[in-house]
Amino acid sequence: MLRRSSRLLLTIIIALCFTWAMKAHTGRYRCMWRSDPATTMVVGWDQASGYDPILYYDVVDFGTQITAYRNKQQPDRIIVSKGMNNHYARLSGLRPNTVYYFVIQDNEGVSQRFSFKTAPDTPTERLSIIAGGDSRNNREARRDANKLVSKLRPHCIMFDGDMTAGDTYQEWREWFDDWQETIGSDGRIFPVIPSRGNHESANSSITELFDVSSNDVYYALTLGGNLFRIYTLNSLIPPGGSQRIWLEGDLKASNSITWKMAQYHHAIRPHTQKKPEKDELLLNWSTLFYKYGVSLAMESDAHVVKTTYPIRPSRDPGSDEGFIRDDEAGTVYIGEGCWGAPLRDNNDNKSWTRASGSFNQFKWIFVDQEKIEVRTIRTDGALRVAEVSHNNIFDPPIGLVIWNPPSGDVLTIYNRKAIASTSGSGSRPSAAVREDGPSASPSRSSLRPAAANNPSSSIPREPEPAASDPNDWSPFPKVAPDEKGSIVVKYFLPQNCDVSVQLISPKWKEMARIEFPRQSSGEHVKNLDLSRAPPGRYLLVVKGNSKLVRRFQVLIR
Repeated sequence: MLRRSSRLLLTIIIALCFTWAMKAHTGRYRCMWRSDPATTMVVGWDQASGYDPILYYDVVDFGTQITAYRNKQQPDRIIVSKGMNNHYARLSGLRPNTVYYFVIQDNEGVSQRFSFKTAPDTPTERLSIIAGGDSRNNREARRDANKLVSKLRPHCIMFDGDMTAGDTYQEWREWFDDWQETIGSDGRIFPVIPSRGNHESANSSITELFDVSSNDVYYALTLGGNLFRIYTLNSLIPPGGSQRIWLEGDLKASNSITWKMAQYHHAIRPHTQKKPEKDELLLNWSTLFYKYGVSLAMESDAHVVKTTYPIRPSRDPGSDEGFIRDDEAGTVYIGEGCWGAPLRDNNDNKSWTRASGSFNQFKWIFVDQEKIEVRTIRTDGALRVAEVSHNNIFDPPIGLVIWNPPSGDVLTIYNRKAIASTSGSGSRPSAAVREDGPSASPSRSSLRPAAANNPSSSIPREPEPAASDPNDWSPFPKVAPDEKGSIVVKYFLPQNCDVSVQLISPKWKEMARIEFPRQSSGEHVKNLDLSRAPPGRYLLVVKGNSKLVRRFQVLIR
């Protein structure tokens, strides 16, 4: 009996070793675009060992059964760089807005099954984009942000440079190991659009590791037919000369595009005193942004958080550091890094600054024909955040923390040309012009506030009681959501402070949070949307400067 058990154990061990050996030794996967995002995709990976890899792909998921896949392709480019054996398969002739499944087979076996999705080719399809940069040093913060990418499932990621601190072999291998955290729970790889930062020692760090089409790392891609064109610029080479000539020529030729956005690493007017001004970028780029209607510009490098009002270059009275607010035709600038690099103080605001801060974050951007919406996502604590619905990637998941400064949690840029055509009014400007402000509609997660103009008289004002049992919530006033899932809460602040509101489960797990920075003293009324919270009993905790202010019982049916 013992001998039979030993033979069985040996058989299992051999089978496991054989299974392990049959796995292809590929890794550090990434997807990019060199040309039309609707009909092409570049799949990249590190071929750690083995040889003769072939990528098999199809619109049908055949798992790891390679013989069932109808399409296959060998790598179009192989380059050893930063200690990795980088392989790139440049796929073309793909269907727009379509999921493709793929595996990689080499002489050692078959990889796990992955997928990617091509971009839409019609302007009626809404886009979700994540934008940020500066992931240099703090791997824990970097991985948190990467995990949130996998949970928000965007159409693409704009990454604005400074991936690593020293551009070394080891740092890049670790960076791509961490980048695997961006892969979705179903194996979906989301395309990255990279730009060069000052911690990339040469353009080759980007061209060799992401197969970028331009050796000078400035290029443009259009998503959604004529909906959205993304300009990636290189602030580490002269912004004038050939780069400016190319930029102006492309902007001039893209007059039919509804929205234009730029990304580049160095902030033109950084919001920390630790970084210098970049007048040459203002002169060569900002003037063109204004002239040709670039609505949004993503900057990094400063390691702070900022959004601006629409601004244009100006030295007129009322201007500040070479810009003046222009709600009609200005460009909104957002940034500035914070994907894991050391944070700096946001101590250099301007008169046209909309909001600034200092915390780990990236921007979550929605684009459609009528508007662009920009949200600033706090990326720490990604494990407590749920995943978006695969059928609705625009509905923020439970647990997502969206920054809510006094200017509002959603920065909205409206397309007045679209509004005019919808309303039939001939008095509107014929060009697409931009204005921004808080969204009028409340978000349905993260406890973000709706309009608080109608406080409920049924909410009692009483001294905050104390429960002898921490699991006994009965002493706290009860609030119940209305038919739309909203509740109204009232609390009093004895002094100015930063307020946080947390939704706590019976197991003392934080389900969601919303923050209200710099709230004034006095009575406050908040209308909070809990429509996406699962049915159950909760504790709603209001804190001011991390000290308890008030607690409520919440019963969601």
